[in-house]
Amino acid sequence: MSKKPQAPAAASTLRIEYLPLADLTRWPGNPKEHADGAIAASISRFGFRDPLAIDETTGRLIAGHGRLSVLERAHAAGQPAPQFVQVRDDGMWLIPVTRGGSFADESEASAYLIAHNRTSELGGWNEDLLAGMLGSLDDSLRAVAGFDLDAFVQETTAAAAAVTLPPAPPSEFLNDLITPPMTAAPAGLPQVQTPGPQAADPGATAATPSAPVPATAAPTITTPPPPGGEEYVQLVVVLPVSERNEALAVLKDVRAKTGLETTPAAFMTLIRQYAQANGVSA
Repeated sequence: MSKKPQAPAAASTLRIEYLPLADLTRWPGNPKEHADGAIAASISRFGFRDPLAIDETTGRLIAGHGRLSVLERAHAAGQPAPQFVQVRDDGMWLIPVTRGGSFADESEASAYLIAHNRTSELGGWNEDLLAGMLGSLDDSLRAVAGFDLDAFVQETTAAAAAVTLPPAPPSEFLNDLITPPMTAAPAGLPQVQTPGPQAADPGATAATPSAPVPATAAPTITTPPPPGGEEYVQLVVVLPVSERNEALAVLKDVRAKTGLETTPAAFMTLIRQYAQANGVSA
């Protein structure tokens, strides 16, 4: 009586192998759409640095469908192989593929295929850091990275302007009002203003630093006072990224030493100390 063959145990080590382009098989019904032009531009500039991945059980692709489509079109058009793609004697391209991984069943493999794409989407961007990094790139690198910096700044500024401030007076949510500007002032771009600490005088305004392109001044925003309380005003403070940590450290130290509950209170303590020491009066 013959024994039923058992499936090989799952490998514990992933490996990269070069497989013929023509032998790669897609996962049926892959729901992810792709920006083929952007993928092609990235591969052309940086090479094929991100291997495809297959499920060893089915032999089908579980990551890299968009990259596979771009490679197939380029190969069919007779274009030269990208960097890190090898060429066989007969002209067939050999593609780096991650192997060694398998799943319990096709449902689990399908879930991984979705998660592989979805987890990246859910992460989003830190807009401050992204703007700073984009500002350090030249136009050609920004284009291949898939971003138009001017459009990004306009969209981000419009989104910030659409935010509705809460009607309640400032409290703990003001503790982190000193935030880094959108960009470290790349040439030709306006400074993006960020909210700053409160002041006691509702009529106070904030100074705007000079910039290569003047930015529209942010309005002074007030919030209605609580019953029997004082009206609040929000000032705009713009700081270079290099000075942000220093300012936050000082305000944090003042709060710790004085027992004050909020950053605006610590800020006003410093203002009053300076005014008293230098004979400045409102």
